Amino acid sequence: MTNIDGEISRLSNKDVKIRRRAVRLLFEQNNPRALTGFVKLLEDSDFWFRNKSLDAHRKWANSAQDLTPLLDNHKRLAAELLQRIDAPEIAMQLLEEDDHITRSFAAQSLSEHKDLHHQFAEDEHHSVRIVAAEYSLDEDLISSLIEDRHSSVRRMAISSAAKNKLKLSSQTLESGLSSSDPALRSLVASLAVTAGGDVLEKACKDSNPKVRKSIAEALRLEVTEVDERIDLIASINPEIILRWLRSRYDSKSSSLRWSMIENTSLNSRIRSKLIEQMDGRNDVDRQRLAIISEDDSILVKIAADNLSASLDELEG
Repeated sequence: MTNIDGEISRLSNKDVKIRRRAVRLLFEQNNPRALTGFVKLLEDSDFWFRNKSLDAHRKWANSAQDLTPLLDNHKRLAAELLQRIDAPEIAMQLLEEDDHITRSFAAQSLSEHKDLHHQFAEDEHHSVRIVAAEYSLDEDLISSLIEDRHSSVRRMAISSAAKNKLKLSSQTLESGLSSSDPALRSLVASLAVTAGGDVLEKACKDSNPKVRKSIAEALRLEVTEVDERIDLIASINPEIILRWLRSRYDSKSSSLRWSMIENTSLNSRIRSKLIEQMDGRNDVDRQRLAIISEDDSILVKIAADNLSASLDELEG
């Protein structure tokens, strides 16, 4: 017998010290073939040997056949190992277990099976339903999961919809925007940018900074020029447009910027920030700037004067 075969045989020795030494040597040798010797230790009367057998399976199991011995009393470990072992038949079996952790691992391993997503979504535990929320591309199913009773499932469903650019109904989006969970509302807000209309209007009226930031980020990624969505947001929450206008100097953006600067009903801080955005540009409308320099707002007047001085320096 080779050295490894000898150590495997010693796992059955009556002398505990010899058995323990064999375990240590086999782990040191790190040969997957040693797993065969540890199978019988799964039900050993000594906890130490049972535990080492489980460690051996975690370390060396790499096939459905290796998982089979675990299905009697160690189903959770078998399910966990499905994350690296392709064994759909075993996964289907474990999907019926009472232990929700086992079912969750099994569902994860079967996530690419679209026909199972509805089954996952109907599971009593959120750790299984969240698998459907993460992997399903079914817009109706995702819409239902946005209404899930568990917040983690709702958030995952919205994240999945945004990631996969799913088209959700206005009713679904408005429902999400009515949630008491600001994290969920911020996720829905990013989809509202694509939807536009009443949904976007509702999102813009949210006072939570996370929601506003989400809208601003979605605008940055999706909207490249002034359109009806930009005009709508500017009329409701100009702070968001302030962010979007940074580094945008096309004719439409410049026109919008000036219209906001000249809007005396707008917050002075926002107006002054919009003026500051033009610093370093050589195409500033000096005539309009001169008028703004006479503004009643001290903040706006200072920003306009500073910009004028900067322009003089550039031209000098």
